[in-house]
Amino acid sequence: ITRTTVILEKPADWEEWIFLRKDSADRHHLWSMVNPDLDEAALEKLEEPAAVEPEQYHDEAKEDTGVVLKDMTTQEFQRYQQAERNYDRALARYTIKRKALNDFTQEIGRTISRRHIHLIQSNNTAYARLKKLKKHLCPSTAERELQLIAKYRQLQSRPRSNIDNWLEEWLHVVRMCEAAQLLDVTSPRAQRDFLLAVKGLDDTWATTQQATLFRAQLTA
Repeated sequence: ITRTTVILEKPADWEEWIFLRKDSADRHHLWSMVNPDLDEAALEKLEEPAAVEPEQYHDEAKEDTGVVLKDMTTQEFQRYQQAERNYDRALARYTIKRKALNDFTQEIGRTISRRHIHLIQSNNTAYARLKKLKKHLCPSTAERELQLIAKYRQLQSRPRSNIDNWLEEWLHVVRMCEAAQLLDVTSPRAQRDFLLAVKGLDDTWATTQQATLFRAQLTA
């Protein structure tokens, strides 16, 4: 968990939180196993590879002694050895992925608000936890749009202090609005709103930029 971790506390946190969880899962190619947007039957399954047995590579003969490895022909033994090497590699990959999946399951619990822990206490898999959290904390499309528009309109008030923080938040909210394809925040409208918001901070700069923006709109 890094400094950029978002703690899932309220529906407004969902989009950023689930983005970071997907980003984390993708590092080990786990998302297709835990994606809460899918039905469980559609998930990729993590299955332990089947162990290799010598009997699978030997055709019984009358002269067999009953000791399979001893009774194998050279070709059978070579095929068996190759199968064992393939199994060892597959088992190593499975072990790594199983650990990554277990770590990811725990990560979900560590990145949600304490008051939501009860939602996932009976869920032992990452998929079940994500599914439950989505059910309770993922806003509908309409709710999400209203939240973003409210944030955007709040930022249109002229910043009185912490200009850098305000600017960072402005860019962040505008990008989220653009990703949601909200018509209220399409360029150049967002640029115009930005210039109106900062006009009181530097009238000359804002007025010049605003005039340039309007000319660009007229010739577009």
